[in-house]
Amino acid sequence: MVKADMVLDVVCVHSYIGYTRLVRAANRLRAHGTAVGITFRPYEIAPAASDSPQPLMPLLERALGPYAAQQTELFTWQAARDGLELRYDLAVATGTFRAHLLIARAAEQGRAEAVVERLFRAHFGEGEHIAAEEVLRDVAEECGVDLAPYGPGALARTSPAAEELRGELHRLRHHGVPGAPVFRIAGGPVLLGVQTEHALYEAMARAAGRTAPAAP
Repeated sequence: MVKADMVLDVVCVHSYIGYTRLVRAANRLRAHGTAVGITFRPYEIAPAASDSPQPLMPLLERALGPYAAQQTELFTWQAARDGLELRYDLAVATGTFRAHLLIARAAEQGRAEAVVERLFRAHFGEGEHIAAEEVLRDVAEECGVDLAPYGPGALARTSPAAEELRGELHRLRHHGVPGAPVFRIAGGPVLLGVQTEHALYEAMARAAGRTAPAAP
């Protein structure tokens, strides 16, 4: 099996694009009979963000001033090239700790890829509040993640799983992870920032002992 690691945050547009390219590259390799396992590592681009939802655009306008509209238009265009829809007019700013907790639960059941994609789409395309427990539970149910074994506090901030997540977040920052996304394929070089689908496929194909086709 080819192992791929990705550091991401589900309110990071670069992570959304990077995730999409990574999974597409992995699926190309899977189609040739090579197993690919993706591990998602948590990162909070705004660790102090509250779980109380706020419209995203006003926050960006306060932070970026007149450049906010230009920046979001650029991100929207970049994402559209990968077939992704960004709705900054709907998106809400929120913390992502509990979303990462759900991803960790999903990973235990082999459902992390589906949950990550659904969280990205909920945040960027549908204006969902992805820190809200009802939204997270809906995502879990839609993606086939069973939260019942974890009890009523499955997504609580005070639990052994939550403490483990805090430890992972701290460990990544302590080791100098500068942001998201970050990729590492089969223990190879660390790849910072958004990568092309071909570069990710080539790294995985090389790890699998295959010859990657030339980039289109």
